[in-house]
Amino acid sequence: MLPVTDVFERSFIMDNQNLLNEMYQNLQMVLNTMPELTQATSDCDLKGCLEQQEQQFQDFFSRVKQAMTKDMQQPEEIGEIQKKYAEWMTKMKAIADKSTSHLAEMSIQGYTMGMIQLIQSSHKNCDASKDNLSMSTDLVKLYEESIDSLKKYL
Repeated sequence: MLPVTDVFERSFIMDNQNLLNEMYQNLQMVLNTMPELTQATSDCDLKGCLEQQEQQFQDFFSRVKQAMTKDMQQPEEIGEIQKKYAEWMTKMKAIADKSTSHLAEMSIQGYTMGMIQLIQSSHKNCDASKDNLSMSTDLVKLYEESIDSLKKYL
């Protein structure tokens, strides 16, 4: 039987890995679909807003990759089928309705899904380090701020 400290240490390590990987895949999905929305809009103001958000998510993605490197963790990439499906669906929905309101709504829906997954992952991986849990909270705040800035386009 393993000593109690080994069990807690394993839980800590696994929760860290799971939470970082969830953030990595979450951001990867955002960054794979954002260019489709940016390209679809003819509204210069919305395009600028989306480009600014994309940069913020890219910066956060770099932060997550740094944390993974520090923990000597290899990221698990999103499956190619899942990635292509998300891109294709985003493209199809954007082609069907290129209105500013619809594109903002699509972004808000995507951010909301990502935020929900991240909050659930934070609760499930509650033994992760304070730094990683804090980073997860920061990403949720970025989603919230991004949603708030898109509301004016609805």
